[in-house]
Amino acid sequence: MTVVVRHRCASAHAADALRASVAADNPPFVVVERDGHELVVRLRAPSASSARATLEDLLSCLSAAERSMHAVPREEPRSR
Repeated sequence: MTVVVRHRCASAHAADALRASVAADNPPFVVVERDGHELVVRLRAPSASSARATLEDLLSCLSAAERSMHAVPREEPRSR
């Protein structure tokens, strides 16, 4: 079973920050990428229940990361 979830972020910078916040914890069967201002999560699982458990964990982590982004003053990337 393959599941794709797309989440619209405020900016490409915010999508990158969210992606980076969960990158270290992702198992090899979960891919999180940025597409413009969207965060795209692709997950392969052997069953619907396994996909659901993995998505619940991942979405919980992303939600916490997103809340913390709003609590801390935002810093845009510097131009080079």
